[in-house]
Amino acid sequence: MQIVIIGTLDTKGVEVGFIRDKILRLGHSPLVVDPGILGQPAIPADISREEIAEMGGSELPVLIASGDKQLCQQVMIDGLVRVISQLYRQGRVDGVVAVGGAQGTAMATAAMRALPVGVPKVMVSTVACGQTTFGPYVGTKDIAMIHSVADVLGLNRVTRRLLAQAAAAVVAMASVPTETAVGEKELVAITQAGITTPGVMAIKERLEELGFEVIAFHCNGIGGQAMEGLIREGVIKGVIDFSPHEITDLLFGGLMPAAPDRMQAAGAMGIPQVVAPGATDIRLHGRPDELPAELRNRACVQHTPTHTHVRTSPEEMAAVARFIAERLNQAGGLRAVLIPLHGFSMLNRPGKVLYDEAANRAFWETLEPLLSPDVELIKVEAHINDRPFADAVVETFLRLRG
Repeated sequence: MQIVIIGTLDTKGVEVGFIRDKILRLGHSPLVVDPGILGQPAIPADISREEIAEMGGSELPVLIASGDKQLCQQVMIDGLVRVISQLYRQGRVDGVVAVGGAQGTAMATAAMRALPVGVPKVMVSTVACGQTTFGPYVGTKDIAMIHSVADVLGLNRVTRRLLAQAAAAVVAMASVPTETAVGEKELVAITQAGITTPGVMAIKERLEELGFEVIAFHCNGIGGQAMEGLIREGVIKGVIDFSPHEITDLLFGGLMPAAPDRMQAAGAMGIPQVVAPGATDIRLHGRPDELPAELRNRACVQHTPTHTHVRTSPEEMAAVARFIAERLNQAGGLRAVLIPLHGFSMLNRPGKVLYDEAANRAFWETLEPLLSPDVELIKVEAHINDRPFADAVVETFLRLRG
C-alpha cells in the first residue's frame, strides 16, 4: 500500500521522516509531499514544494518574492489539493497522514477533504484540541484529528509515541477491505434528529427489509452538507429529508444552521426525494439563561446541559415553508412533501410542552398554495413519530422511485 505523508519539510521534516520510516518498517510505501515555502527541506521529498507551487499556478521564487503570506498559503493549498487528487485518480493513495501546526493543518486537511469518504485520513495537529473549532479542517469528510499534545518541534518521548501511533493508524485503516457486497445495495439517505428518532428508525427498518441500504444524517448543519455532497457524487440514489431542522436555524440564527444551498442537491441530480417537516418546529439555542430576551417567554425545553429547544412561532414556520417550497419548486426529479398533522417532533404532540397547533398549521397552510403542481403534497392524520406516518413515507418513496 502507498501512504501519502504531507508535511512542510523545513519545519516538520524530522517528524515527517520519522513517520516515513515507521511506514517503511510496517511494510508499506511512503510518498512524502512537501507544501513548505521558505526554509530548506530537512529531508528529500517525493513531490517537492516547487511542484506543488506549479500545480497551484505559480512558481515558488515568485511566491517568496511577493512577501504575501496569504497568497503563498492559498497557492500551496490549491497545488496540494490538485496533486493529491491527481495521485488518487492514478490509484496511488491508499491513505494520507499529515503533521503540522495551524498552517500545516489548514493545508493538509484541504487536500484530505478533496478525497472521497472512506480513504483513510489522519492529521496530527497542534490545533486538534477543545480550544479550536474543527469544522474548517474536517468539513464533511472522515478526517481523524490527533492532538499532538506537545508542539511539533522535534522528537521526544511524547511526540515519538504519537507519531508512531499515527503511522500505525493510517496503515491499519488502509488495510480494511472494502465491503463491496453492502455497496451493491441502493443507498437511501434520511435526515434525523433525536426528537424524530422513532419515525426514522421505523422507516429505516422497513426500507432495509425491502433490500435498500439506509444512511442517516444528523440535522446539525454539517450532516446535511455531508448528505448533499454524497448526493452530488452519485453515491446516494434517493432522499427522505425527514428532519430538515437546520433550515430553521439557518433562517433564525440557531446554533446548527444549514448551508445556504441546502435542499438543492437531490433536485440537481434528479433523484426521488420525500420531505417532511421533522424538527423544523424548534430553534436550537444555548442554555436557558443565554436565550435572547425575545425568546424567554416562549415554550422551551432544555435538551442537553448546553442546548435548549425553543418553539418556533407561526411566522417562523411560515418562513420555513416558503424556503422548502422554493427549493422543491426549482428541483428536478419526482418529489413529495408529507405533513404529519399531529406534530413534527417528540414534544410537539397534543398535550406536550412544545405543541402549538397554530404554528404547525401555519407551516402547511403556507406551503400548500406555494408548491408547484409537480410537487405532491400529502397530509397524514398522525404524529411524525407514529408508525402510520412512517408507512406513508415509505409508500410514497417507493412510488416516486418507480
